Amino acid sequence: MNKYIIRVLVFVLVAFAAIKAAAQTKIFKEAAAIEGVTSVYISPSLLNLGADIGMLGYGLDDAVVDLNGLEVITSTYSLVDRKKVKDLCNKVIDSLGTELLIDINEEGENVRLFAELDEGSPYAKQMVLEIDEPKDNYTVIYIRGKIDMSKIIKDNLRFK
Repeated sequence: MNKYIIRVLVFVLVAFAAIKAAAQTKIFKEAAAIEGVTSVYISPSLLNLGADIGMLGYGLDDAVVDLNGLEVITSTYSLVDRKKVKDLCNKVIDSLGTELLIDINEEGENVRLFAELDEGSPYAKQMVLEIDEPKDNYTVIYIRGKIDMSKIIKDNLRFK
């Protein structure tokens, strides 16, 4: 009987370790592998050690309350196949279970904000900011953690 219990405990521990490892992997790894794409990935382990991210821009610095994962993909259109990078990133964004909250088009530039909201609160569990500047860069910022969406909206949407 003790052997059976030990085997079950070992199986459970291995399963949890595999789940934790899978949760810490890059989600935009296919896009990051394309030559000419700049990729920044910061693991939850490093963030738990107190890594100071800062300077994210777009109102994100004050809005991120608790950061559990960060990934940024940037490509310069003159160096990279724009459609390929965008298609790979959009495939991942579609699979995240987020909803489109903001979609701004201005003179060919497009900014879209996706988030998985924590029901009944102004916080999101994860968010993606996609910035498409057709003559310059395509950037995707993925954040997992506790994000105060009311601060992002306040800083970025000013209706007159």
